[in-house]
Amino acid sequence: MATNFHTPFFRVTILILLSFWSLPSFGQRAQSPDAIKKIVTRYFDEVINSKKLYRMGEFFSSDYIWHQMNGIDIRSGQDSSHISMLRWLFTAIPDAYYTIEHITAEGDMVALNTTATGTAKSEMFGLPVAQKKILFKQMFFFRLVNHKITEEWEVVDVDGMMAQLKQ
Repeated sequence: MATNFHTPFFRVTILILLSFWSLPSFGQRAQSPDAIKKIVTRYFDEVINSKKLYRMGEFFSSDYIWHQMNGIDIRSGQDSSHISMLRWLFTAIPDAYYTIEHITAEGDMVALNTTATGTAKSEMFGLPVAQKKILFKQMFFFRLVNHKITEEWEVVDVDGMMAQLKQ
């Protein structure tokens, strides 16, 4: 029995297979760990360390969720708290610079440990500050989908920062 490749049944079958092929769970390769680590590294280099907040849209999805340490989840489309926090940080520590100490990726997640350094120049956490060099640690966890950050969790050593500011 010969197969007729021009029948409506065959065409519909091919269309269905092609539509399944576009789903992440069927035939589409996941983002490689090296690729997503590179995106996060570029974000720190090109946005954070360069203080170019206008470029955040290149790295974050429009439905990005920022999971704050206080348990509040902020959706980027509803709030600009993340950018406001970074502006506050860059005002308080204009020369803030993040060094990635460790980075690892698995699946769609990237985890990294950073050391940030800089000179605190304005009030921080209710403490008066004048030209104090500080160093603080942060851990970040990012989820990436389609090469964009869709979720972020971070842990900041606030106690360590405050101890340095009180000295």
